[in-house]
Amino acid sequence: MKDNLEFCEFKSSMEFSGMLSELLSALPFQYCVNDDLETTTTLYRIYYETESEGKELIKVLCENLDEWRKLGIECSEPYFSSIKNEDWMEVWKRYFKVLKITPGLVVKASWLEYIPTGNEKIIEIDPEMSFGTGSHETTQFCMKAIERLSDALDKSFLDAGCGSGILAITAALCGFRPIYAFDNDKESMETTVNNLARNNIKEKVNFSVSDIAGYSPEMKFGVVAANIISGVLIDNCSRLKSWVKPGGYLILAGILKSDYADIKKVFEDSEFTQIFSDTEKEWTGGIFQRQLVLSK
Repeated sequence: MKDNLEFCEFKSSMEFSGMLSELLSALPFQYCVNDDLETTTTLYRIYYETESEGKELIKVLCENLDEWRKLGIECSEPYFSSIKNEDWMEVWKRYFKVLKITPGLVVKASWLEYIPTGNEKIIEIDPEMSFGTGSHETTQFCMKAIERLSDALDKSFLDAGCGSGILAITAALCGFRPIYAFDNDKESMETTVNNLARNNIKEKVNFSVSDIAGYSPEMKFGVVAANIISGVLIDNCSRLKSWVKPGGYLILAGILKSDYADIKKVFEDSEFTQIFSDTEKEWTGGIFQRQLVLSK
């Protein structure tokens, strides 16, 4: 790993953070998003490896920012900077707060003190540069859905695109077994492994580095969670279906509410029935059950 991380960053009001996160995800660059609850601003940091990649980044980003502003999205001008790898942790620590996702699920960072009350389950996360602090609406929907399905008869679980590992950890604390997880980013998987160890469940999760198109699990699952952008969900509908047991459940998130009707139709046309959906800000998620195939 390089000594310094080079990046381009810009800011917006938090009201635009979900939309900008979705738009950034369509660009071919690694990025992270940090919400500052005190100032209600969001910082977007996009990384690059080489000088030529940096030039291409600023060209593509500026072109897109101009288009996004036409949609009414207000954001600052981007600028270049760098930071030592060892200083990165101190930067994003400023943005991490204790989060009560539900009355029974709490997310905290390792350096924050929190005394649980009642039957609260504590998920300790250090996301580093991976997606999944628990603050984003799509992550929260998935965590709530996992808790909602914790009484499922088949509690085998797959976290597709695990990021920081927060959903796999949630599943483990909610009693799911066995648990599988994968991500296409090697650093994200390293973060996942560290977080699994931090929550004392490393030995309970089968993890691997893979993209969604190349992942081939050795089994089907009672519950699959896919917090991935809409286009990838649609393109991989049949693959996601193949991972869910008949009668099992598929949690879909990462979907703009304007795209949700299309997602719903694609999956309902593929032997799934929506049993629950919810919208928070501009994001909608759904829980779908794969239909049982009755023998004639």
